[in-house]
Amino acid sequence: MLATLLKIAYQLRHHCLGEWPLDRWAVTLALIAAAIIPLRWLVLERPQTPLAWAILVLLIGAAIGVSTLRHWAARRGYVAFELQSDQPPPAPRRLNPADKVAVYPTGQFEVEGKSAVFADLPAYWRSFASREHTIMAIVRPSRFLLLGKTAARDIGMWYVFFTPGMITAITLGTIAFGRTRRLALRVTYRFTPPASGHKPPQPISQVLYIGFSDEIARQAVWADMLADG
Repeated sequence: MLATLLKIAYQLRHHCLGEWPLDRWAVTLALIAAAIIPLRWLVLERPQTPLAWAILVLLIGAAIGVSTLRHWAARRGYVAFELQSDQPPPAPRRLNPADKVAVYPTGQFEVEGKSAVFADLPAYWRSFASREHTIMAIVRPSRFLLLGKTAARDIGMWYVFFTPGMITAITLGTIAFGRTRRLALRVTYRFTPPASGHKPPQPISQVLYIGFSDEIARQAVWADMLADG
């Protein structure tokens, strides 16, 4: 149930009708509809029936519910992560820079000065000769509830880059996104955003969830991150 709610919130946030995401439309339309009811009472002098009061409460509750779901799901990263503590880490082993491992990451991605949060994207893990780790993911066009579609600005390749020295924690677990459940690693790393203004930028903590289709892939990426201590 938790993973399903998180996925619904993600779909409502990442599918748009026009320029607005569906969750914004839902909140706005619910509030407009709620505002019409007392206006009808005032302008048309309609009686304040119990049914009208019930509809008014439901509309306001729906707007609050969708807004709360949006913020709550964003804080959770749109996925349900469950710890696994019964498996020792693998022996450190670097991947060849030419090797790629199929992964399904969730977290904050960047491309050409833009940043956005995505969940369960098809992607590849690579480590360059410099030992910088990268995830190369793709966002493909999709639809939700017939009306909503992926925003054009989101379609295409997105990336995550971090170095071994930025990693602060690697946690073993499983991840659920809707009905999809995968083996996973939760990687916490320190990221310093580009400087803006007069104050020097402060490092912030980022969380990246990496899903895997099998244990072999998870062990390969885990061992690769451990190879630099």
